Formats: sequence, structure tokens, C-alpha cells
Amino acid sequence: MKKKSFILVLFLLIFFHRANADYVDVRIFTSKVITTFIFSPLGCTYSIYGNGRLLVDCDPSGIFQMNIEGDSIRLKTFERDLGKFSVINMVAKQSYSAFKIKSVLPQTKVRTYDDDLEITLTPDKKQFLLINKVNLENYIAGVVGSEAGKGNSLEYYKLQAILCRTYLLTHINRHILEGFQVCDDVHCQAYFNRASEDNILKAVFTTKGLVVVDNNLNLITTAFHANCGGETCNSEDVWAMTTTYLKSVKDIYCQKQLQARWERAISLEDWNEYLQLKHKTAGLDNRNYTATTFFSQASGRVINFTDQDLTIPLKTIRADFKLKSTYFSIDKVGDAILFKGRGYGHGVGLCQEGAMQMSKLKYSYEDILHYYYKDVHLVDLSSLDYFNQE
Repeated sequence: MKKKSFILVLFLLIFFHRANADYVDVRIFTSKVITTFIFSPLGCTYSIYGNGRLLVDCDPSGIFQMNIEGDSIRLKTFERDLGKFSVINMVAKQSYSAFKIKSVLPQTKVRTYDDDLEITLTPDKKQFLLINKVNLENYIAGVVGSEAGKGNSLEYYKLQAILCRTYLLTHINRHILEGFQVCDDVHCQAYFNRASEDNILKAVFTTKGLVVVDNNLNLITTAFHANCGGETCNSEDVWAMTTTYLKSVKDIYCQKQLQARWERAISLEDWNEYLQLKHKTAGLDNRNYTATTFFSQASGRVINFTDQDLTIPLKTIRADFKLKSTYFSIDKVGDAILFKGRGYGHGVGLCQEGAMQMSKLKYSYEDILHYYYKDVHLVDLSSLDYFNQE
């Protein structure tokens, strides 16, 4: 076998192994310090285990409260105290099972999740470590619901499902040393509830197993943002990470959408002080300094703002002034500086509002994918059995 073919087969073998991990361990309520919560099944039956021993089977009417007591977990129902345990498992007895969970301390809204729940304590015993052991595709559906919102088209949800699945497989063991695989916030992917919208569930089902790879068969970085303002960014201009597929694209579809335009005014005095500080930090002479009060990106995106001998990356200005994007122009209006901006987010990869508009115009998810990501390919992981047998 030639070297190139061997590498291809080896890569696909690895791919196949990763793709067939049927369940994902997701830490939920990651950003909350939970010390008391309530669990109840959602129209199904769960078996409740404490330290590996079956305690009770719980029908849909069952409600369990858990709180921290010393270095253990106290488990109660309205009628019984079931004891203290170091680990509790809520295991679904039927397929397509789900549960409700509500934090009592602190108070949160009820969330719902598919499949199983493992409850332990963090190493310091100060809060719960709640791990949803969830079917991979159920997880993807929940992520699409959390990341892409409600009421969008089927084609848009198909694309988001593929991108979220690709992202998961790229980062599947990001938190493995902490006892789970991914978290439920934007550090990994937002995952705040099980999916219930028909279009989302259908999108995940019809794209099951599909992921995106580049020309070298590497999973791509599935970057996306809210609105690019009419032009996306090269990955190297934002993250110093050069790729073949995250390239600048002129986007005609997002320019009339909700987050396409913004403005922000700051005082001329604050702008002068900011630039003077940047000059001083850079070790430049600013004794006869006059601030630049005009800057334009009318001809397209640039990377840096220049002021005499000073160069400041636009991403730095965006972070310092908490602007919506780096795609802005600057003008002096009276005693203020006015930022006239376009878009919302880092600008790399998929423009969500542009993609939504394309889907409304009846573009397929494949068309939208190839519009925003260059030289990429869809791979059906279920077809890789052949390579596994070679």
C-alpha cells in the first residue's frame, strides 16, 4: 500500500473509532455552584443507584432531592430518606427517556435532558458535579437548540448540526482529566436543555454521522459568529491560525439583518488618552501628538488601526472598548468619537444571520457550507466500516 493510502486508511480508522462513541459525558450547570437540587423523570422510569447498588425504581411521578452533607450526598424523596452516598446514578430504563432537574440552591429554572445522570461532588466537596451521560445525537440536538435558537429553517439546522457534531469530535476529551468529556457552556458548546423543536430533531436525524473535513481529511475548526457585516475574516487575521478553509468571504446575505450595523460614541478626551497611553506603552514620542479622528474600512476589512508611528490591532481596540466587532470606521462628531460598525462577533467562518438568510432563499445546507468554508468536504462516518476492516 502506498504511503498516502496508508495514512488515509489510518486516519479513517481513528475517525471511525471516535465517531462510534455512542454516548458523551457532559457536565451540566457548569457555571453554577449547586449545593441542593431536585431530579424527576419526564414521563418514563429511572433506576436509582447509590454507590453502585440499586436503591429504587422511580416512575414518572417520582421526585428526588439531593443536598451536600459533609463529604457525601444526602438523597431523599418526600416519603423516605434513602441515605448518604458518594456517587448516585439515575439510569433510564427505556429508550428515548428524559428527566427534569432544578437547582434549589441557588435557584434556577427547570432544565430537561435526555438519557442518564451521574451525581458526584467536586474534589473540594463544595458543590455537585452533575454529568449528563447522553446519546451523542441527542447531545447534538440539544446544542443546536441552545446555539442556533428557535424558529429557524430545516436547512439551517442541518448545517448547524453538522458543524456542532464536527466540533464535538474535535474536542471530545477536552475535560477528560476532570472526569467528564465536555462542559455545557461556550467553552465547549452551549447545551442548556434537550431539544424539542421538530425541525431541530429532524435536522439531527437526517444528518446523523456527517462531519466536515479539509483536503487533508482533518476535522475543520467550525468557527461561527452572529453577523460578519458583509465580509468574513481570515482565521490568521484574528487568531494567528492559518487554515485553508477559514478564508475571507464577501457576504451579501447578512447586510440587512438585525445585527448588521451598530454605533458607539466615546468622548474625544477618552480617545486621546487611550491613544496617548498606547504610544507611551509602545515607547513612542508623543510630545506633539494629535489623535487620529478618522479611520475607514469602507473598501473592506483591514487588520490594524494606524496612528502616526503606532499600530494597534483592531481586535485589541474591540476588546478594550467592548465593541461588537472589529469591522468599524471612526469619525469625529463634535467632541466625541463615533464608531460606525458592521457585524457582531469575531467574523471568522459561518455568519449565522447570513446563513439563516440563505436558507430562507432556499439554498441547501451544502450550498451554505461551501459558501462560508472553502475547500471542505462532508464525510459520512457510517460509511467507514469498510476502512475499519482493511
